[in-house]
Amino acid sequence: MNEKIPGILSIYFCGSEQCAPGHSFGPAIRPHYLLHTILDGRGIFIRNGKTYHLKAGDAFLISPMESTFYQADRTDPWKYAWIGFDGLGVEEYVVRTCFRNSPVYHCPDGQNTRSAMASVMAAITEAFPAAGQNSLTLMGYFFHLLGIMQGTQPAENLSPTKGYLEKALDYIHNNYSYNIHISDIAAYIGVDRSYLYRLFMEMEHISPKQYLMRFRLRTASGMLRSPQYTITEIACSCGFRDTATFCSQFKKSTKLTPSQFRKKTREENGTNVAFL
Repeated sequence: MNEKIPGILSIYFCGSEQCAPGHSFGPAIRPHYLLHTILDGRGIFIRNGKTYHLKAGDAFLISPMESTFYQADRTDPWKYAWIGFDGLGVEEYVVRTCFRNSPVYHCPDGQNTRSAMASVMAAITEAFPAAGQNSLTLMGYFFHLLGIMQGTQPAENLSPTKGYLEKALDYIHNNYSYNIHISDIAAYIGVDRSYLYRLFMEMEHISPKQYLMRFRLRTASGMLRSPQYTITEIACSCGFRDTATFCSQFKKSTKLTPSQFRKKTREENGTNVAFL
């Protein structure tokens, strides 16, 4: 079976196997991604001349058109489960995981993560035969598995500070319309509030609270240039709890009420009013 989200992702097959001692595969090349999660035992994975020693709870990812070799331990052979997948946009998902920088995932110490991975892989294997009737269930399990192996380090070529900042800005830019708090942003990027504050002051020269408010007001000013939105709609869409609060904050920044701003920009044919 080949289950697809059209144009995005295809899951080609999945399964599991208790390998015999010393059982190996390769060197071989795959035309798609192949993810193995180790449920029990041990083994080795070799890619580009480098050998990785893996145990229960670990995983390894084979990328398309790369030569790899893997072998079960001779005294404690592994049992693993696998899932083959590919499709447009897959790389975007892969780079959000630990596989961005390494072909292997090492499970942190502790039984909880290992058990979670085994449970999700079992769910994927069970859901796969019926995926034609409920593909979203299968995809949900698959993304859950990738989420477990999500990377904790900033993207390549970014310093930790820059990586944290970009993640915080991304959160704000996609959640400003909701009732978010600075603690929500800090929790999302995995730092405390004081570090987040220092980060924004160093990189943006304003506090995260000020940045959030400024972004909301700039978004609102853009919406005010269109006659199709009411001021109440704009207030709600930009994360203000009521129209009065929006009008107060907007006037504090621009010295104009939203209605005055809308009238002025219309008269000036789109001339910007600077935020103070």
